[in-house]
Amino acid sequence: VDTLLIDKTGTITIGDRQATDFLAVPGVPRERLVAAARLASLADETPEGRSIVALAGDGPALDQGAEVIAFAPATRVSGVILGDREIVKGAVDAVMKRIGIASAPELKAIADGIARGGGTPLAVAENGVPLGVVQLKDIVKAGIRERFGELRRMGIR
Repeated sequence: VDTLLIDKTGTITIGDRQATDFLAVPGVPRERLVAAARLASLADETPEGRSIVALAGDGPALDQGAEVIAFAPATRVSGVILGDREIVKGAVDAVMKRIGIASAPELKAIADGIARGGGTPLAVAENGVPLGVVQLKDIVKAGIRERFGELRRMGIR
């Protein structure tokens, strides 16, 4: 064996992407992005949603009158409506479509940088305004680095 190819999802990673950073578009305070991403994720029971809430830290709970926007494969967004505030998060193109904008160069540049680094970008917008991106990363399983070291010592790359 000269080369070993591995399907990474769930094989070398735990299979759940985790939020690792909040990157605001220019002109938007990072704190605003963090607070919005947290609110949009409070009702999200996915590992990604829970990790966003954990990374964002403490904050207010959802109001009783909050309307949850559940994730659906067709829309690729989720979020919350709080009175006159609609906060959504999801795939960059899906969020842009939801908020009715054709282009957001600053948002796309941040998302492209995350994707080039192997992460997954989740765009966040409030009332039609892009706020920024949540960076998600796959978490490598414990002991994997050592296992790859063993394979390298055997001549497998």
